[in-house]
Amino acid sequence: MSNRSMTATLKYALMSYKKLNLVASMVRWKSVWEATRFLTFLPKKAGKTLLNVINSAVANAENNLDLDSSSLFIETIDIWKWPKLKRIRAVWRWRMHRYVHHRSFLRVKLWVK
Repeated sequence: MSNRSMTATLKYALMSYKKLNLVASMVRWKSVWEATRFLTFLPKKAGKTLLNVINSAVANAENNLDLDSSSLFIETIDIWKWPKLKRIRAVWRWRMHRYVHHRSFLRVKLWVK
């Protein structure tokens, strides 16, 4: 079995890696069914983002390797920081305030029980 086809990657996710890692630590080493059930009702943006990547990895496993989704488990969820986009905003009396857009990379690997 090729492990490459049982992974899914999201690049340039529009949130910080700390927010993604907080949600990812709740679903590591769980079954795919349990993780999707948990993330469906989680009221966080990171939960929806992670759910989309997990569903993509499950679709890769079903289409490329003809595996059943009920036998899949989450092996690893890797999250990386990515360089920030630094911006400025004009404020009162011609002053400028800096703000930052955080980006992160996300990879989900599945394994078969």
